[in-house]
Amino acid sequence: MAKKTTKPSARRATFSERGQYPRDKHPVDSYLVGLGDDSERVTRAALDSVADILSGGRLAADELAWHSLRHGHVNALRGRLQQLYAPSTANRYLSALKAVLRESWRLGLVDRETLEKTLDVKGIRGRREARGRAVSQDELSALFATCSHDDNETLGIRDAAILALLYGCGLRRAELAGLSRSDFRPSDRSLKVHGKGNKQRVVYIPAGAQVALEVWLETRGRWAGGLLSGVTKGGRVTRRDVSPQLIYRVIQKRHLKAGIAEFTPHDLRRSHISDLLDEGVDLAVIARQVGHSNVQTTAKYDRRSHRAQRTAADRLDVPYPS
Repeated sequence: MAKKTTKPSARRATFSERGQYPRDKHPVDSYLVGLGDDSERVTRAALDSVADILSGGRLAADELAWHSLRHGHVNALRGRLQQLYAPSTANRYLSALKAVLRESWRLGLVDRETLEKTLDVKGIRGRREARGRAVSQDELSALFATCSHDDNETLGIRDAAILALLYGCGLRRAELAGLSRSDFRPSDRSLKVHGKGNKQRVVYIPAGAQVALEVWLETRGRWAGGLLSGVTKGGRVTRRDVSPQLIYRVIQKRHLKAGIAEFTPHDLRRSHISDLLDEGVDLAVIARQVGHSNVQTTAKYDRRSHRAQRTAADRLDVPYPS
């Protein structure tokens, strides 16, 4: 009777070799150190997921022997990612993995030929329904109303400034949390924003958002420090800067108080982009405003498609006999 053999792809599907790296030669740490705080957190989580899949749930990103991965391991991972995630997420995970493999080569842990063979795995094709949603003007009005009528007046003023800057300037929540008082230039109604990859850009503030911000600054005081700060239950302004997590909680609280459908801080950024496109603003200009180096990235944030499709459908006359 012939001996049963295991298919090569099945043998390669699980990789559980541990890596013993000196602290200054760990490819994961070496790669992540060049990213901003928010990007580092997201990418580390992605790499933990990759390591979990590769090792069958045995190892985290800090424990895996990344330099020992070969083409078969990465190809098997690609197949698993394709089963588990939307194409955009799966490709983001593959991209993070490939970045760590390149870092392994830079650190002298793997030779160039082996690296090229290992990286020779195609991305995953396909498209899913875009995440997130647009927040309408009526919903924005309802959100600002909850701030105006808050029992804690100071908190309402601070939260209104958060909403106004997230939507009006299309900021990421980490960018908003990272703003200092000195980053605001009232003379030309602008903010100096510290974005992803340690890139700075100037963002111009719409008139309504400028008013919300100046009301907050009058309440906060003109001292140096974070542009947005904590507020106690008693309405006292603290000198503790807000965090991205606090901004997320503010959005959760305000949508519940307004009685509108759930949305995220990033949905306000999507709405900023969509509404500017509706107003006929050039895509390249919007990309500069929101800190995208590629206009195609900006285009993916457009949430007008369903509205446009619905309008187009309503224009058709279907002569069904009634």
